[in-house]
Amino acid sequence: MNIKVEKNVLLSAHTTLKVGGVADFFVQVDSVEELVEALQFASENNETPLILGGGSNILASDEGFCGLIIKNCIKGLSYTVHGDNVYLYCGSGEVLDEVVADAVSKNYWGLENLSSIPGTVGATPVQNVGAYGVEVSSLITEVSAINSETKEIKNFSNKECDFSYRDSFFKTSEGKKWMITEVVFKLSLIKKPQLDYGTLKTLETLGAVSIDDIRNEIIKIRSVKFPNWHKVGTAGSFFKNPVVSKEVFSDLQAKFPGIQGYPAGETMTKIPLGWVLDNVCNLRGFCMDGVCLYREQALVLVNESAKDAKVIEKFANYVAEVVKEKTGINIEREVTSV
Repeated sequence: MNIKVEKNVLLSAHTTLKVGGVADFFVQVDSVEELVEALQFASENNETPLILGGGSNILASDEGFCGLIIKNCIKGLSYTVHGDNVYLYCGSGEVLDEVVADAVSKNYWGLENLSSIPGTVGATPVQNVGAYGVEVSSLITEVSAINSETKEIKNFSNKECDFSYRDSFFKTSEGKKWMITEVVFKLSLIKKPQLDYGTLKTLETLGAVSIDDIRNEIIKIRSVKFPNWHKVGTAGSFFKNPVVSKEVFSDLQAKFPGIQGYPAGETMTKIPLGWVLDNVCNLRGFCMDGVCLYREQALVLVNESAKDAKVIEKFANYVAEVVKEKTGINIEREVTSV
């Protein structure tokens, strides 16, 4: 084999929450060909395969993983210009923020609002990653993937990805069989600043806003609101912002003056959960057994000293119970448990 399969590898070393037991088998792949070889190894040895990118959206079990963890390091970055449109072909193992920085340096508009988000490109269509008013579903034209069971290679159109808020086809039981190898983004040569979300609106007062201005402002915002994932255990936003009907939101407004909401289709409203955790539940900065909600942004869970995933599970469940008790809202996790 061209690949090197390791045994008994600790997942805590490969996830940003810094917890997780032992994976039976572990392999790094640097190409589609090596990925096929890894899947063949899994088939021949009757091992369940699971692909892992930057490990920034994973809560790994203390019991570890009974199967083959495939560390995705498939690289590749190229651009094709058609008129005012720029198509970015990106290997799924590329670091997302490095890709954003490259596109910004070339003055290609579209990805700048996604600056300073941890993780790899392959995770973006799975989660429909978004921030500051932009979701990748508005930029992705095609996703290439390989079926872990049949080894079939397929190109998924944007429609076939079935995107919704922090969700996609790739999170379904059938979609989980597909391992993403390349993502194609449609960017633009035309200046298209997205400044409608939160504090980005203040940039409008500056007059002419460059793509570098937007990236630098978002990096500045996130450096305050989010901890450094290289230094502390975190997966960024641990929970999804809840989406409720306009009627439910109206009731919440009456009960909690000052609560914010953003349109999510014709009949639904998205509520910033961080505001609820801070102003309604009084949980910003709250800690239990070494796990906290970040003091600067309550939506962010920080693992300061917990060694076990079960401690984080207990903490997350408690937070969800408080939100339910105070607001009646059932919140969902953005982080995936494996």
